[in-house]
Amino acid sequence: MVVARRRELLDALVREIEAAGGRARAITCDVTDREQVSRAVALVESTEGPIERLVACVGGGKRSTIDGFKAAHVERTLSLNVMGTANCLEAVLPRMLHRRRGHIVAISSLAAARGLPGAAEYSAAKAALSTLLEGLRVDLKPRGVDVTVLSPGFVRSDESKKHRLMEVPLDVAAARMVKAIERRRRSYSFPRRLAFALAVLRCLPPPLVDAIISKARARKVHKTRAPQRGINAPTATAAGDRHLKAPPAPDPTTFPFTDDEVRTTTAPYRNEVREG
Repeated sequence: MVVARRRELLDALVREIEAAGGRARAITCDVTDREQVSRAVALVESTEGPIERLVACVGGGKRSTIDGFKAAHVERTLSLNVMGTANCLEAVLPRMLHRRRGHIVAISSLAAARGLPGAAEYSAAKAALSTLLEGLRVDLKPRGVDVTVLSPGFVRSDESKKHRLMEVPLDVAAARMVKAIERRRRSYSFPRRLAFALAVLRCLPPPLVDAIISKARARKVHKTRAPQRGINAPTATAAGDRHLKAPPAPDPTTFPFTDDEVRTTTAPYRNEVREG
């Protein structure tokens, strides 16, 4: 079962799964609406039987700005990334606990490792999601329910966009996550070099980390603006900077991991529900 808001994308995914020899069914549902999620899960279990595995690929976010900071933007990001997953958990957990078996999979992000400039809201939301699942993992293990948290970095889903740091092709990312799910790993972060770099940053004193990130960001901005000198076509941004209409490509020090939602193209599991 594949569940999401946009019917046309769901239908396309179902066709991909069926073309690969699998079987799938699409259900439209807004995961931020608790009642819709509850109805969708009830429909699945009434027609297909118990849900053995939930893959909550729920997430998204936009660039954070200072002058344009709004509490409503933070609320929206948290509602999608955290409460959207929580709504799915509330709907499937009671029956899993009753059967004393099940598997919860959630897609977090390497952005959860550290609050980074340009993505404060998104980083906060993914950090909250990872922490929620880490706590539930310990509580659910004795009850027969496993929890897997997947934390990808940049995933290349659009070949027309510029390449980003340590980017992983979509098919490679999907294969890695499927393997981690099949092995019921507690957590899996990739690519390894980027995950290691972020782990090292967490061990350093905050003032030093802030200085490293600020310097890297300033270097990136300088390199981006250098070719633009002498061109008089600026536009004002929300932060009051002056840029050309063509914005610089994002990098991990300005806007990390906000296009990392991944969908797999196969359905290897029976009675599995994927929410996204």
